[in-house]
Amino acid sequence: MAKYFIHNLVITGALSAFAATASFAEAAPTLATAQKAYVNGNWKVAAAAYEQVCPNEPEASRTECYLWNVLALSQTGIAADFSKAGKRLDSLIDKTNPQQAIYADLMMTKAQFQMYLGRYNKAAESLVHAIETSQPHQVTVLQKVCVAVQDRAHSEDLNEACKNLGNPEAQKLAAAKKEQAQAEQAKAEQAANNNAAKIADSKAAANTATAEPAQAKAPEAKPAETKSAWQLQLGAFGVKSNADLLVDNLKKRNINCTISQNTLESGKVLYIVRTGPFDTKESAVDYGAKKLAPLNVEFRPMLIKQSL
Repeated sequence: MAKYFIHNLVITGALSAFAATASFAEAAPTLATAQKAYVNGNWKVAAAAYEQVCPNEPEASRTECYLWNVLALSQTGIAADFSKAGKRLDSLIDKTNPQQAIYADLMMTKAQFQMYLGRYNKAAESLVHAIETSQPHQVTVLQKVCVAVQDRAHSEDLNEACKNLGNPEAQKLAAAKKEQAQAEQAKAEQAANNNAAKIADSKAAANTATAEPAQAKAPEAKPAETKSAWQLQLGAFGVKSNADLLVDNLKKRNINCTISQNTLESGKVLYIVRTGPFDTKESAVDYGAKKLAPLNVEFRPMLIKQSL
């Protein structure tokens, strides 16, 4: 089942162009051998070849190489290989910036793994993320995966995302609706929390008034003071879910980030992802070089005002 499902959906998609690139094969004969073994269905040979070749691949193509390794491992028919493939896929997702095109391929493959394991709702979530981070050249294969996942999963979000595939304006509108719904839910939760806080304050005030005589009026609060601190800006997104994906991925790597909103003069809202603060610009850059650069996450040091 795994062989049929993954082979017929993923290999016919965007990754096929990668396998067929002549210059790739000429530059790395051993990788060409791995690709040939894969195309011929010699999964064990292909998986072993990728294991040797991928660590030496240029950084720009290494993730793609390992994705082929994952696909080969998943089709050997050996349970241990399938388990290894799943863990490697999760690792690749954690290390990959959602802004990179390969991220959508990884999430699409994740959806297929989850389908094979019977985790249909999780597969739907992964495929929605794949669609949200996809590029036009990935639409055809995503549509094929949509058909397979929608057949088993019942998800309105997935149905909407699949329906809007290949229609950028519709995707933007759907993303805006989703963000609006999330914002309204957050607003409602905040209002509920505020009401609960007011009730608690009222009870506390009543208890104080009963137990003690009137006290002197508390001094008025002073305006909040601000200071500047260095932070690293990691991205500015027009769609909040993309910012959330980056934050979630980095959190798994023990890198904490925050999302702030910036409304442009045009009315467009940008969701800005930052990490920090740092005492100096040098310490910020040093952190970025050590923690973010190995994950292919771009960063820019910025001096940001903060409330004390």
